[in-house]
Amino acid sequence: MKNNLIYNITTYLLIFTVLFSINSVKIFAEEQTSTPQIETNTDQREELPVHNPETPNIQLNSKAAVLIDATTGAILFEKNANEKMYPASITKILTGYLAAQNGNLEDTITVSQKAVDTMGEGGSNIGLVPGEKITLEDGLYGVMLESANEVCGAIAEHISGSIEEFVNLMNKTAQEVGAKNTHFANPHGFHNDNHYTTAYDMALITKLALTNSDFELIWGTPSHKIPETNLNFERYLNHKDKMLRSSSEFFYPDILGGKTGFTDEAGNTLVSYAERDNAKIIAVVLKADDRNQSYNDTTKLLDYGFSLYDEIDTIISQQNYKITKDVFQTYKDKTYRLGSVNIGVLEDFQISLPKFIKVEDIKISPEIEENLKAPVLTDDIVGKINLYYNNTLIHSMDAVALNDANALSDKELAKRELKDNLKKYVAIPFVVLVVIVLVFSLICLIKSIFNKITGKSKKRRKKQVNRQANRPPNRTRQIQQRKPSNRPPSKKAVNNRQVRNLPNRNQRPKRHSHNK
Repeated sequence: MKNNLIYNITTYLLIFTVLFSINSVKIFAEEQTSTPQIETNTDQREELPVHNPETPNIQLNSKAAVLIDATTGAILFEKNANEKMYPASITKILTGYLAAQNGNLEDTITVSQKAVDTMGEGGSNIGLVPGEKITLEDGLYGVMLESANEVCGAIAEHISGSIEEFVNLMNKTAQEVGAKNTHFANPHGFHNDNHYTTAYDMALITKLALTNSDFELIWGTPSHKIPETNLNFERYLNHKDKMLRSSSEFFYPDILGGKTGFTDEAGNTLVSYAERDNAKIIAVVLKADDRNQSYNDTTKLLDYGFSLYDEIDTIISQQNYKITKDVFQTYKDKTYRLGSVNIGVLEDFQISLPKFIKVEDIKISPEIEENLKAPVLTDDIVGKINLYYNNTLIHSMDAVALNDANALSDKELAKRELKDNLKKYVAIPFVVLVVIVLVFSLICLIKSIFNKITGKSKKRRKKQVNRQANRPPNRTRQIQQRKPSNRPPSKKAVNNRQVRNLPNRNQRPKRHSHNK
């Protein structure tokens, strides 16, 4: 019995010590080893994201077309959007983006003989000659306004070292953005049977290009002057997209940028970007019969697209959006939590969403620095606030501290360390000991109560068993007759018997006196 009691007590103590040790880390420890990083997946894309539930009756001359919301990527209208076709010079949208993204606009480009030779017979150009030097910025204006093929070759060599390597970069970027049905063979779009895309893929590529502010500015500029170079006089460039030129009958006031294209095999192609009342849309038309038809089709698409927006939605409010993050400081290779800081944004973020998309469909995902280190001052940038729609990043804004979180001095941190050590080596063991004693006392009390209950039950059952054992077989008790004894009764017994057999005093016969 004693051994069992010791075994039970030891088992309870071991279990309790383990459980308490695990929980005590959360309760008492000040050290911080890691902060959950929130993880968000942006690589997976649906081939065609959310569609407009309406089916508008828009008659287009173009063989393929698509209209998307430039912010979310949602499809507003599509016609043969995934059919592979030749893009012609709208290829230069990706070329211009990669140049602006990977180069410096002030860089100087030296035109090679190969760059001039690869522009294709009859290809559009601005007359660059081998050995001529221009800035990357001027070169991009030549590409996006005048669709200059030789400049594309020069830019490709400047960015990647060779035209072939630049084409590889183009294809890699297209795949990363989700343009799964696209393959490029050159940086300018001159016809090649292995150079193809789709209306939807070109919309995705354009949406990516618009994330670069330099590209967005250049491709929306109606005209530009390239100053005199080492081998040529100054040049005046005019945008080929008539929808950007106010003097044209096809001028569309909401257009912010565009790129035309044409080859015999591709027909007329056009990509346009427009904004109205904070609503931003991208239109792509492929293989129109002539240039005017591409403008007319684009106008129809843009008019319909803007009809799907009716109000501006506030996604993040500077006044209402706030999250809280812990702030830490390191002292003697240990990280201590000092407190927390409120994090928000410096301005509201407002966009117009198509009617079939709700504000709740936009997911807000903060990306804050892991283990914020003190000091953190008000308005310090501490990360990003990312907005996602359909697993696609649509906007990113700075996350800033809304209050100060000051650092502690070494003296204060030394006191913190001493306090933590007292907790670790004195307070925690004492609490553990107190809890162990309480648990042990509770166990003993429960066991005592249990033993009393079980002991009374055992005694009751034992009495019942004894009664059953002493009870005769038959319920009617039989009086056993004593066997006569041969021994003569004692004098005392005789006297007792006589006394017992005597009649009552009143019943005794009276003695008669006889006179003698």
